Amino acid sequence: MLIQDVNFFGHAAVASFTSSAPGTLLGAMLPDFATMAGLRLATSADPDVTAGIALHHATDATFHTLPAVTALMRDLDDRLAALGCARGPRRAASHIGIELLLDGLLVDTPSFRDAYLRGIHHDDPSLTFRDAPNDRFHFLLARLRAHGVPFDLKSPDAITARLGRMLAHRPLLAPSRSDLAAIAQALSETRIGDGLKIVNLVHASS
Repeated sequence: MLIQDVNFFGHAAVASFTSSAPGTLLGAMLPDFATMAGLRLATSADPDVTAGIALHHATDATFHTLPAVTALMRDLDDRLAALGCARGPRRAASHIGIELLLDGLLVDTPSFRDAYLRGIHHDDPSLTFRDAPNDRFHFLLARLRAHGVPFDLKSPDAITARLGRMLAHRPLLAPSRSDLAAIAQALSETRIGDGLKIVNLVHASS
């Protein structure tokens, strides 16, 4: 069961510690954007974008082994199990939910907001995706630009709605109405703590 990461805002935050280049900031979020658009990322001739993509993967490798993060995911999984959430949606929500809750804390930091906006407004004409035209990516990017900073991630209900949309077409992960209610309750009860500390730990270890 493959659960993809989608904490694009957090990736922009981590990337901002090492680079202010818009291409790097975009590249750090690109693997998540490709997943969201149902695409497979291929290549870019922009060295800043390429560096950002590499940073994305290094960040993920670090993030998912941090004890502070794995403990939060286990705790959320336990909460969901106690509320009767089905196994597939529970596993997805305990993973993605923590990422999005963290993003919801990071949006309060002005420098991270600036990094995110500079990243999504960077254009890379050399970017290609496997077996598909770039139309879906450009459509997603236009939506992200119109939406601006994702302040909605501060709301557990908004995160639950996002999870519902993301997982609806995954037979093993799609949540029922009762699963969504459990997810909303568990997310509202989950406390991340110091989100900036987690980002600093990821940056220091990547």
